[in-house]
Amino acid sequence: MAAGPRILAITSEKGGVGKSTLAVNLAGALAAGGRRVVLIDEDGRVGSALRWAARRPEGLGFPVVTPEAAKPKVLNAADMVIIDTEGRPKRRDLRTLAERADTILIPSGLSALEQDATRDLADYLGEHGAARKVQVVLCRVPPVGNSADDIREDLRDTGLHVCNAMIRHYAAFQKAADLGVLVRDVRDPRAASAWADVVALASEVG
Repeated sequence: MAAGPRILAITSEKGGVGKSTLAVNLAGALAAGGRRVVLIDEDGRVGSALRWAARRPEGLGFPVVTPEAAKPKVLNAADMVIIDTEGRPKRRDLRTLAERADTILIPSGLSALEQDATRDLADYLGEHGAARKVQVVLCRVPPVGNSADDIREDLRDTGLHVCNAMIRHYAAFQKAADLGVLVRDVRDPRAASAWADVVALASEVG
């Protein structure tokens, strides 16, 4: 029996970490690398990924769909499904996610509050059998300085799997969202650096 697509979920209990920005651009980087990607936007209230894709009729190079539109025919055409979860998902939804996903990526900022929220979420998912599925990616990292390196090691010391790749904080990401394109397609002097961060993460998790 053929295996279904790999499921990578991106979730956070802390707002403002760039979850949907990461989901869209990571899906784009994986698609650019030859993966057949479908992005499911499960945030019915905000729908950031769907709104992003709707800004460009020609699309992003991969389908962005609602959960209702994620029919077997759509999913069977993919080898990678990325789920952009609801912002601050309910705990019962996280329990389902722990069972459903092959990889759970938690984007985290660098502040103490964000680190605490990340550890709490990882602990909760671990309690429901998903400890080995959880990976943390540091986002909105200052482009200069090495404070993120120290935080990454501190999080690793608590037992978390933290990605080597980090997503630095560039205005090009917001420009990409405004235009409905991937960050690589923005006219910005830092767009190439922003895209390189996403590609590095794609290579690590894909």
